[in-house]
Amino acid sequence: MIKKQESVRYSQDLKQRVLNFISEGGSKAEASRRYKISLGCIFFWLKQPPGYEARKPGPKTSRKFSRADLQEALNAKPDMLQKELAKKFHVSINAISNALRRMGIVRKKRPSATRKA
Repeated sequence: MIKKQESVRYSQDLKQRVLNFISEGGSKAEASRRYKISLGCIFFWLKQPPGYEARKPGPKTSRKFSRADLQEALNAKPDMLQKELAKKFHVSINAISNALRRMGIVRKKRPSATRKA
């Protein structure tokens, strides 16, 4: 069974110390043992261009629409299709679907069929 390793975010200070150690003639294997970092991580750091900083997690852009705007549009025209809402807000249908689901609004696809006995 292969054990999945957790993602670890190392500090910029540690990264710089490791890279300085290697640039001063230290081996990558020795840096790995000394700083307790995998060789793969060291090779990844060495491939990065100078001045590269990893992106921080979080939203990349602001939201294109708020839930209040979506609720207002639904109150004005409750039978509007998700496709039409997506076109109105200039987003994908999935974005509308996810927002509606978070708001607790689900689309009933069809009435439940009755069985003939």
